Parts: sequence; C-alpha cells; structure tokens
Amino acid sequence: MTRLAFGDFELDPSTGELWKGEDCVRIQEQPLKLLVCLLERPGQLVGREDLQKRVWAGDIHVGFEDGLNAAAWRLRQVLGDSADRPRFIETVPRKGYRFVGKVIPLPGKTPPPSGSFPMPVYQPPSNSSVYQAARATWRWNAGRFWLAGALVLGLLGAGVAAWSALRPKPVPLVAAPLLNVTGDPALDYFASALSRQVIQDLAAAPGVEIRTAEPRPAGAGPPPGALTLTWTMAREAQGYRVTASLMDAQGRGRGDRVFLVSSEHLHQVHRDISAYLADQAAQEPRPGASR
Repeated sequence: MTRLAFGDFELDPSTGELWKGEDCVRIQEQPLKLLVCLLERPGQLVGREDLQKRVWAGDIHVGFEDGLNAAAWRLRQVLGDSADRPRFIETVPRKGYRFVGKVIPLPGKTPPPSGSFPMPVYQPPSNSSVYQAARATWRWNAGRFWLAGALVLGLLGAGVAAWSALRPKPVPLVAAPLLNVTGDPALDYFASALSRQVIQDLAAAPGVEIRTAEPRPAGAGPPPGALTLTWTMAREAQGYRVTASLMDAQGRGRGDRVFLVSSEHLHQVHRDISAYLADQAAQEPRPGASR
C-alpha cells in the first residue's frame, strides 16, 4: 500500500508504522486501525457501524461505544490533535468521524538524504594587519559587552528576588487519581487520561501549586494550607458523572461538585473541572497569610 503523508506525519499502512520526521511514533492497534480507515476516505464521514466492522473485524464488541471513543481519544493524543479545533480527526456527533487534514500519497518515496555541506569560511593570515586590527577591536568590544551583561544580570537578579518575596504564594492542591467506579475496566484509560489532563491544566493556572497524592508517613497531614481533591467517575444513563470532593487543610469539606457529560464530550470536561478547582483555590487563604 502507498505511504501516506498528513501534517508532520507519514503512515505506512502495509507495516503499520507511523512516522513523525525521523521518529517512529508508538501507536496501539485500535487507534492505528481507526487512522487507516479514516485516511482511506479523507474528507468523508466514516460511520460508527463501518468503523466497528473494520476496527473490531466484525466481532461483537460489548463495549464498542466506549471502545471507539477511547480509540479516537488515544489517536488524538498521538497526533497532538484537539476535538474542539481538529486538524485531523473531526467528530460528527452520534454518526462517526471524518479525517479533515490534507492527505498526500507518497508512492516509492525514499528516505531523505542525511548530512550537510557547510560553506567555506575565509580567514585572513594571522600576521596580517587586518587580522591584528580586527582582533584588537574584538577584544575591546567583548570587554564592554561582558561588563554590560554583568550589570544587566545583576539588576535582573535583584528584580526577580524582590518579586519572589512580594508575590503571594500559590495554594497547594493535592489531587488523588480519578477513581473509575463504573465497574468497567475498559474505562480505566478515560480516568487516567482525564486525571493527567486536569493536572496539566492546573499546572499552568496561576495561584495553584498542583501536587499528586503520594503516600506519606503515618501521622503526616497535607501541606500547610493545602486543598485535597478526591474524585470519582460513574456511569449515567446518557453518559458519565464525575464527582469532585474538596477538603481544606483543617479537614472541612467544600461539598461535592458534580459534572454530567456525554460519552462523546468526555474529552472536554477537563476544562470545567480545572476551572472549578482553580476558582476554589483562589478563594483559599494563601499559605502564611493572616486570616
């Protein structure tokens, strides 16, 4: 089969190898099959039933809906794609998926040549007057450059130290892994991926110092002023229910916040959860601040 190029990637359907530049990208079997199906019909809607027959080879798959959503989610992670602004994989709700990127066949492509040939650099003889004058000028300019650089670095260091001392300290937020209570082991991937995405969101949020829950010595409590997050994912009739429970450093609960989401939009709920947690952290007194 012809090798296919899209974006920064190349796929060899005959070997199942996905390449990004000179790196071979690891991809699991079902996301790979899904990618091949979509690349065969770029720009066209591929229905969920067709994908079931191709990705699962026509077998009766009890968790097909969740499995297909999981395969699409994994594929987007491999490609660095987004369901909200897709570059490659577009979701058509309740119908299927469409490949929206440009696909270029590469019949008989050979590996790109390696190595380069630098241009020659002219250097005058070391005893020439041009060389001596240039060397003296360079030494004078270099001395002034290093002096100015030292002064700038000193001022920057003083400014950073003053800013660090005056800015409010972030609130520690200790997040336990999202617990899958659906009873379906196939959804452990969703729980793990959602945990990672929320932690990644909060790592970029101002005023929050995100930490993952780790075993602590007996009798050791959470960090001073920390919020503690425990959360679960359960199945609902129309999708899933994610319940987040927060507790402050004094052991007082903040109540439970429930997020209801359909299976097709589970990949988007991390924004709502992250925004809620960041807002709760903003209301918490900063460590070391007077109440």
